Amino acid sequence: MRPSSVSAIALAALLLAATAPAAMAQEEWKPDYYNPDPAEGDVILPMPCMGAMVFRRIETPSADGAIGDVPVILGQENDLQPYLNGLRRSFVSGPFSDGAGTARYFYMAKYELAQAQYDAVMAPSCPEKAPRRKEFLPATGIGKQSFDDFARAYTVWLMQNEPGALPKADETTAFLRLPTEEEWEFAARGGVAVDEATFRAPLPPVPDGGNASEYIAHGGTDSAGGKIQVIGTLQPNPLGLHDMLGNAAEFVETPFAVIRHGRLHGQAGGLIKRGGDARTPLTEISSATRFEVAPYDTNARTETNDRYTGTRLVLSGLAIRSQEQADELAKGLDALSRNDTPGGETPPDEEVIAIVEGLAAEAVTEDARRKLALVTDTIRRARADNNAQRDRSIRLILESGTLVCNQAVQRYLNALAIVNLLPSYDDIEAEARAAGDEATLADVAAAREEAMDSLRQLEAQAKSEVAEYANIVEGLAAEFSDDVLKRQSDFIRAKVEERGSRRANCLGILGTHLAARQATGFVDAELVELDLQGLARNEAEQN
Repeated sequence: MRPSSVSAIALAALLLAATAPAAMAQEEWKPDYYNPDPAEGDVILPMPCMGAMVFRRIETPSADGAIGDVPVILGQENDLQPYLNGLRRSFVSGPFSDGAGTARYFYMAKYELAQAQYDAVMAPSCPEKAPRRKEFLPATGIGKQSFDDFARAYTVWLMQNEPGALPKADETTAFLRLPTEEEWEFAARGGVAVDEATFRAPLPPVPDGGNASEYIAHGGTDSAGGKIQVIGTLQPNPLGLHDMLGNAAEFVETPFAVIRHGRLHGQAGGLIKRGGDARTPLTEISSATRFEVAPYDTNARTETNDRYTGTRLVLSGLAIRSQEQADELAKGLDALSRNDTPGGETPPDEEVIAIVEGLAAEAVTEDARRKLALVTDTIRRARADNNAQRDRSIRLILESGTLVCNQAVQRYLNALAIVNLLPSYDDIEAEARAAGDEATLADVAAAREEAMDSLRQLEAQAKSEVAEYANIVEGLAAEFSDDVLKRQSDFIRAKVEERGSRRANCLGILGTHLAARQATGFVDAELVELDLQGLARNEAEQN
């Protein structure tokens, strides 16, 4: 069933059919069809007709609490159509969390919406038999507004028939919709599952030995060659999402706007489709690829539909979900615009705000008060932007500190290995001397001298890295408060721990050294050196 348009009467009938308890299919859907590549972390929602749809969790971590989001640079550098695919700054955040103070996330459909899934919700009744594999081709030839109707009808069906299946966003129930353009591109690029350099690349990473055609159904002869594939045929991206690029292009929720030097233009246009499709040459597909689509076909006088364009859904929630969260938002905004003053001094712009607020209190006219209020608001907005850049810089410096610490600890480990080897030279030398073996004595002497040279080089390199590390500690502690440093350190902890226990230990001892510098007013380089050597000894003993 592929309607090109839906009248108001027909839409009402479809919604009623979708929200009423549907006649159940005689057979359950085969999991291999709706989830051909099962993976840890899959979230599966039931559908009418004993069907299902699979979602993946998309993390949007931030250190700024309730008001936090993830800043992202979308688009592509040096694009030939900068008004279409050029660079622009945007932000992404999800409504869900695992508890107070934890990182937020949203859910995105793992696969493109399949025709069988569309029909399960929008058809007036269920078929007697479960759908076959070929019915799990992406649902195409359907207009964007009809996809919106599908998302609404599916949400209502879940609320009425499977209310426990929808996750909670704080105190509110989630709902289904098409992804925003920011959500779509963030997920297509790999989100926080990839590093920043990889995120900015035109295509998601391909493991060694692989090629892009294993991940993207494009128009080349070694790929789809113009034929759309059933969902899950190819490999997933780093977030476990399939066919974000290629196969069927995908409608998003956001209306189209051209790009004007780093931001979207103010005029909202038509629809947006993303990702390219099975006809698009691989050279023309990237995570930035976007096109404007007219919402209506003026020749056919119907809603626009395209047999190469489909969509996928996201699970989302309200932006303001409770009074408690609203209070946290207000506090978060205030914290974002607050200066960090490690020395306790009053910053100059705070003095300016106090003066302006005093003038506003004495202003005679409402117009004067509004203008003065605008001045203070402008200062606070600028400070919030500066603080966001400050926090990003702190995180990068903290990660650099753990890297330098990691290198120094490795030098000490190598030095320990050489020190532990030296007694064996003594034993060999004693045996050779007893046997009068001059050749072996010469070899042992040369080997010992080479080992001592390596030991001296390692110690010199480690001292240099200790000095570099101490400078990082001094620079951070001198410029930023304990509270700001701890908040950013806590934010990067999970990322650092993923890189190994030594990096995690380095981050922990970096926090200790920062606290010591704040307490004493200086960095004790000798103590730093002993602490890093201690990390090396502990690691050597554990191994």
